[in-house]
Amino acid sequence: MGIWDLLTKPIKLTSAVFYWHEPMLYRLKLRGDLLVRCVFALSVWAAASGMFCLLFALNGNPPGIELSFLMGAILGLGPAFLAMFFRRDHVSGTLWVYDDHILRQRSYVSLGFFRSWSEMQEWPNECISRCLIIPNRALGRSFSVMLLSVDSRAEIVGIPSKIKLKELARHFTESGIPVEKRDSLPDRYSQGFDLKATAAMALVGVLLLSVGLGFHFERVPQPGNRIAVRENAPNLQPNFPQPPGEVQFVPNPVAPNPIAQDNEPTKKKKTPVPPAGKPNSTPPNIMPNPTGLAPRGFPNQFPNRPGTRTPPPGTPAARPNTPAAPPQPASNKGNDSKLIGNPQGGFPFRTVNGEGKTLLGFQYAMGSWAGEPAVRSLTPIYDRVPGSDSVIVAKEGYAVGGLKVDAPKYVSAVQIIFQRIKPDDQLDPDDSYNSEWIGKPSQKEVPTVTGNGKKAIGIQGRRGAIIDALGLVFE
Repeated sequence: MGIWDLLTKPIKLTSAVFYWHEPMLYRLKLRGDLLVRCVFALSVWAAASGMFCLLFALNGNPPGIELSFLMGAILGLGPAFLAMFFRRDHVSGTLWVYDDHILRQRSYVSLGFFRSWSEMQEWPNECISRCLIIPNRALGRSFSVMLLSVDSRAEIVGIPSKIKLKELARHFTESGIPVEKRDSLPDRYSQGFDLKATAAMALVGVLLLSVGLGFHFERVPQPGNRIAVRENAPNLQPNFPQPPGEVQFVPNPVAPNPIAQDNEPTKKKKTPVPPAGKPNSTPPNIMPNPTGLAPRGFPNQFPNRPGTRTPPPGTPAARPNTPAAPPQPASNKGNDSKLIGNPQGGFPFRTVNGEGKTLLGFQYAMGSWAGEPAVRSLTPIYDRVPGSDSVIVAKEGYAVGGLKVDAPKYVSAVQIIFQRIKPDDQLDPDDSYNSEWIGKPSQKEVPTVTGNGKKAIGIQGRRGAIIDALGLVFE
């Protein structure tokens, strides 16, 4: 039945008199060849797997044997299983028995793509010439069978045990269909699958699988196998015949030792002296200097870019082309004082002059953290420069001798203690003065860091975005 016939088929509004599902695989059970068909399908799988073992073993990099069995199952066992159990003559369906016709729907596997895998058969009562019923007792099964003669062809229908055969026969008789009872089934419905074909297929499958596995294990090295050591292996080196007579020995020419030649004293070449009255010629790799002035460094023709840090006014500029002194390690110079502030905040820092100069002041910058003002940075100054809004430098004859650090959470304010420099280059704590506060101090008592007369040569502490803790480095 085509799709158009199925869509345009009139819908039966009346309910079916009888409705049932045919017993599963009842046609194969009548033939009694389920085991034979399983053996045939497995033989096809074995033959296909053996063929793939042979094909894969011929490759340079063959896959594992599991792939051979997988491909054999896909291309061998699958089609054979469908052909043995799900062809049109093997599957069961669903029946609806109405007053004037019978419907059967079933699905099966077709080897041709142009044929439908599902069909709906309709048998009007006037097309059914005879109905033969074979009960389950006569068959020796749990189901009964009904043979319908429809338009000169026979259709077999399985009847489950829940259907009452007497009521079904009465319905067909009332509908004008002759009904007969039989005690046996025609031979063509009980004939099983060919045993010779199954045996031949089993033999072919075993042979192909054995040959394929043997060829695979011989060609493909298996994991864990060791290479056997061959004893008394034949000599594979070519044995060329020796020419008759004595073989003359030809010594290899020995080249002179170049090292000995280099070690020999060489004659000194006389340097040509220019004649008197003639100046020496200028070497070609030296550029002439027509001005006669000493060479100077290249001037800085480009001004400082925006954002470049400008040194405080009064800082002596470095002379051009003057090599700077090599920096000395400052990490081990001086002695650190105690830290005032949060010893766990930020990261540690330490700034000490490499030449051991005395600390004279600071250049500072303010910031904030969590909405509260704080000291962001303190840059040591070791040369006397004029003071400004962000620079605090000691007066002439004074230097940094201590700090007052206000750090309730982090360093929020700092006051510098300047002490007079004595003739012995030490500081006098009795002659001192304090600078203005950097930041806004709190009303609490502020701790002090002093060196008791020692010179300060740097600062140290902990900081992140702001300074968390602060101290001095004394000589």
